[in-house]
Amino acid sequence: MNKKQMIKEQKRIKKEQKQVSKLFNDDKEIYNVFKIALGVILFLALTYLLINIIKGNFNIFNKRNLQTEEIDSTMVMIGTMFNKKSDEEYLVLAYDMSDNDTSSYYNALIDKYVGNMDIYKLDLSSGFNSAFIDSKTVVSDDLTKLKLSGPTLLIIKNDKIISSYIKEEDITKYLSDENR
Repeated sequence: MNKKQMIKEQKRIKKEQKQVSKLFNDDKEIYNVFKIALGVILFLALTYLLINIIKGNFNIFNKRNLQTEEIDSTMVMIGTMFNKKSDEEYLVLAYDMSDNDTSSYYNALIDKYVGNMDIYKLDLSSGFNSAFIDSKTVVSDDLTKLKLSGPTLLIIKNDKIISSYIKEEDITKYLSDENR
């Protein structure tokens, strides 16, 4: 290689080094611009949140924002329905609460009930009670034999089912009868 070619080659190498150096600087610039943009967005978001918290639009520190479900003391599960009042007589009305028509009908009956016994509701659509659902109703004090197929009114005393009503008409008549 002669001297001219070597000088030419050195110039070419320097030119490539400048281009490579420029590429790395461009990447750093893009990275810096990205960091600045992200910082601005975070700053604006925090400012927005703080202003709305101060104004009271976001009550994140208030207990009113916590949604709580009330425990319905009139609800029972099949496994616990004998545990309510061992010395008193009480009613357990089992029906499918996921069916709006059925649920509305039986809730109205319960609301109009004027008897002296407490009445508890049992949801046949609940997964907790699914082991006791069958196509045929079998009323038994033994929970391993008890099966319900539809709306059923059970009268319980001393941890035993003393009477039951399976037909809708019988349940309606019993709950509507004021002379019990």
